[in-house]
Amino acid sequence: MKQKIKIGNYEACCLLLNMICYKIILSFPRVVAEYGGTAGWLLTMFSSVIGILLFYVISGLYKQFAGNDILDIAEIAFGIIGKIIVALFFLVLFLTFVPVFLREFAEDIKIISLTNTPISIITLIFCIGMVVGSYLGIETLVRIHALTVPFIAGAFVLILLLTTSRFDISNLAPWLGLGADVIIKEGISNLSMYSEFIVLLFIVPLFHKKSDFINVGRYSLMISGFFLVLSSLCYMLVFQYPASTEYFLPMYQMARIIRLGRFFTRIESAFIVIWASSAFLFLSCGLYFITFLFQKAFNLNYYKPLIFPFTVMVFTLSMVPENLYSALLIEMEYYRRYSWILTFLLPILLLLAANIRTRIKAKKGAMAR
Repeated sequence: MKQKIKIGNYEACCLLLNMICYKIILSFPRVVAEYGGTAGWLLTMFSSVIGILLFYVISGLYKQFAGNDILDIAEIAFGIIGKIIVALFFLVLFLTFVPVFLREFAEDIKIISLTNTPISIITLIFCIGMVVGSYLGIETLVRIHALTVPFIAGAFVLILLLTTSRFDISNLAPWLGLGADVIIKEGISNLSMYSEFIVLLFIVPLFHKKSDFINVGRYSLMISGFFLVLSSLCYMLVFQYPASTEYFLPMYQMARIIRLGRFFTRIESAFIVIWASSAFLFLSCGLYFITFLFQKAFNLNYYKPLIFPFTVMVFTLSMVPENLYSALLIEMEYYRRYSWILTFLLPILLLLAANIRTRIKAKKGAMAR
């Protein structure tokens, strides 16, 4: 990323909001229903609170290094080798969830609309969009997010409002679902719902002011947490547990039940357009950050020559799961269980090490004088 590129707080918040909340369109409400039963929305709220608290820990440790991204912090803490290793960790993270979600998006489109189209062709169409988006660069991507995310969020809220007639408060009983212990245990591992929040630590140098990092992170987590809790709560108010754990594309199913008189039906058709827009933006950013991590790790001058080979890699990896179920299994058993470690714990450890090393150097410098 060139230092001349600058992005505003609103644009950064829109980027993070789509990166975190895209999962609402896929399977998030159903997944939290599986984890927490009728209290899936409480589990989501608990995870959101823990995520915000961990961010405040990160932001407190970040004050001394404002203006540096997380790879710069790794270099301060452990040198060039440390930066490369940390970058490869994050690269593995992105090369896990981008292909998996690419496959899920493609499979969902095939089931809903393009039933006779080979999955490889649908995936290839998404890959073309990813290449175009990542080639345009981060500045263009955040500006497109600033334009489209408000419409996506508005359409999402409208879908929820139009389903209020189907709400049944008794669907939330028992109020603690599978138990308070399950909420606490699964709520911690469910921190992975904020895994994509790690991109904030990559775009820190692009903010106009050093203090923007805290504001963007705080508001992004709060707003995305609101939408995640709201989606899971509304979903459980409409669909009774345990039937809520079985529905394919939860938000799509909610859109399907909307009826506005005799003439306004099949609202889910508009939902597909909104969903595809969010998917293209998410996947384009995912591919961009894959190339950024590789470029930054090995101090390359340009990232654009990396786009095509990494697109081929992402496409190939997305074809590894045999079907949609296999892709969902990888997401739920691995990515959703452990990715929060790289998003929250690893940055905290790096910042602690960088702070300690900086203080040691300062003491040695003072003694040398």
